[in-house]
Amino acid sequence: MNNRNEIKWAPFESLFQTNEIVQELERKRTIHEKPVLSEDELEEIEKNVLFSYHTHSHITVLYYYQGVNYQKSGIITAIDSNKIFFQDHSSLYFEQILKILI
Repeated sequence: MNNRNEIKWAPFESLFQTNEIVQELERKRTIHEKPVLSEDELEEIEKNVLFSYHTHSHITVLYYYQGVNYQKSGIITAIDSNKIFFQDHSSLYFEQILKILI
């Protein structure tokens, strides 16, 4: 049996690269500015990073990158002057971090 729905929408997706344009519009719609953190929030982040580093506990980090909020879980293995390094060899800058969940 012939699936009419796939044939019906095939020309729509090829017209003027509409699929790529729709994906780009969806991406732009989710972009927002980085929230401004208070001094108390920054101190709390610093305290939680140091606690997690010294106890080798698993943490979840909410961070901001290019207009979108992301989440990363792991164990902190090293702390630099402006970066934290994780067990999976990835790193985050302190200014990207929005919140730490222990």
